[in-house]
Amino acid sequence: MTRTLIPLAAAFFAGSALADHRAIEVTDRGTFIPGVRLGVDMAPRGEAPAVPHSGHGFELGFTGASGDASQNRTPGAPALVFGGRTFAAPVELHHDYDFRFAEVAYRYRHFFGEGTFGIEALGGLGYAQYELTVTSAAQRASEKLSSGGLVGGFGILWKFLPQTSLQSRVTVFGSGDGEGVSAAARLDVFIAQALGRNAAVRMGLTSWGLVSSREENDDFSSLNSQILASFSGLALQLELAF
Repeated sequence: MTRTLIPLAAAFFAGSALADHRAIEVTDRGTFIPGVRLGVDMAPRGEAPAVPHSGHGFELGFTGASGDASQNRTPGAPALVFGGRTFAAPVELHHDYDFRFAEVAYRYRHFFGEGTFGIEALGGLGYAQYELTVTSAAQRASEKLSSGGLVGGFGILWKFLPQTSLQSRVTVFGSGDGEGVSAAARLDVFIAQALGRNAAVRMGLTSWGLVSSREENDDFSSLNSQILASFSGLALQLELAF
């Protein structure tokens, strides 16, 4: 578990002090992250489901992003192994990625006092897919990493207007899959605006970090390089609530 959590922290915060020079590092800070969400109240059912309120419910969400990044491998750095190819330093690598994430979760929300401030907790199942292409001047390799796993989340909500709220949420995903997406984490900070009873739009910022721990092959003949990826940017989500 520690071997996964430390690289995940490195990917999420994208700090050079946490970087692993034996890893493929993909850092993108200017991508657009769209998403859709379906929410279904269980009890109690709000008069306007699109406005956050106390109660139990289920969420089904889908989000993704595409982008590119560069990684400079200086002389003396370890060679990287990816897609059956070895990229020896010094080398300039170009990364193209495509990420998709789906989740279904139970959600509980509780608002305090007059219903202005609230918290939420989520737990359920998720599926992450990360397709990566690594290119150097001499060669190119691609892999599609995908894993199912568990999802958990915690959020804080502030309804500063009857139909408008500030919402922040941390979501974590873990699969335990060494060759797929081993773990991921997401931070959302949104302004949410209800559009009638059953629809809302969220605009804000999202930051993702993920890791593929890349365990040794079964015959121990080679070691695939670990992948640390992070991306963030403007986000837009549409929610349907019932």
